[in-house]
Amino acid sequence: MSYAYAEDDRARSIGPGLVALAVVGPVVVIALIAAGLLYLSGSSARIAGNYTAVAAPASQALTAEVSAYTRNQRHDLAAAKLDLRREAKTETSFDTQLAGITLPGAASNAATALILADAKRIKLIGLQVQSASLRQLRSFGGADQTTTAAVEVQVGRLRQALGLPPSSAGGY
Repeated sequence: MSYAYAEDDRARSIGPGLVALAVVGPVVVIALIAAGLLYLSGSSARIAGNYTAVAAPASQALTAEVSAYTRNQRHDLAAAKLDLRREAKTETSFDTQLAGITLPGAASNAATALILADAKRIKLIGLQVQSASLRQLRSFGGADQTTTAAVEVQVGRLRQALGLPPSSAGGY
C-alpha cells in the first residue's frame, strides 16, 4: 500500500481507486490522442472523396454537354442553346454541391475561386443562349475559351490543395 502524508505528518493511505486512476488516466489520454490523430489523418482522404463524389458525375455530364454543343453549334441553333442550358445547369448544380463541402484552408479558397469562375462562365452562357443565329452563337468562342481556362486553373488549384491528380480536360 502507498502512503501520503497529511499536514500533521501522519501517514495516510492512498486508496486503490486513486492508484488505478493515476495509472489508467494517462493511458486513456494517450488512447484518445491516438484516436484523434487517426481520425484527422483520414479526414484529408475523406474530404477529397467528398469532392470527387461531386466532381465525377459533373465532369461526365459536362463532357457530354460540351460534345453535344460542339456538334450542334454549326447546324442547329435550338439544340446548341439547349446544350448550353444543360451545361449551365450542371455547373450551377456542381457549384451548389461544392459549396456544401467543408474544405480546409487553401482548398476552401480554391473552391471559392472556382465557384466565382464558374459564375462568370454561367453568365457568359446566359448571354450566348440569347443569340439569334448560329453565327452569333459561335462569336462567343473566344470568351468561352477564356472563361473555361479560368475555371480549369481553379480546378487545378483545388485538386492540388486536396492532394488529387489533375483532372482530365474540361472536368472538375
